[in-house]
Amino acid sequence: MTEAIDRPDLAPLSLFDTSPGNYSLILTDHHFAQAADLFEAVGQEASGYSWDAVAHTAVRVHAPELGDRIGGFDPEAGMMCVYGKDEAALRELGSILSSAFHDRAKLSALIEATDPGDWD
Repeated sequence: MTEAIDRPDLAPLSLFDTSPGNYSLILTDHHFAQAADLFEAVGQEASGYSWDAVAHTAVRVHAPELGDRIGGFDPEAGMMCVYGKDEAALRELGSILSSAFHDRAKLSALIEATDPGDWD
């Protein structure tokens, strides 16, 4: 049974306990429009796939040590999802992404730093 973990500091991302010892960090399309112009400036559509690319960049640029602690990435057009067994790693990534979401300069820098091969 999936249960939300109350983490308002991660907003607009949500952290879920999906099953004992398994967690998911989610950003849904309800929030994509707020940064659509930043993605469009680099020729990308604001989607779960684009946010996935930004999440990969956030790990590479800000927290490379998380790479081995995150289970994987599973985006869809309307949702970015990062999952794994290490709740603290997902919280840390969520904090980085939440901070960028609320600071257009930080988000723009992450978008600009995204490797062309990461855009799906």
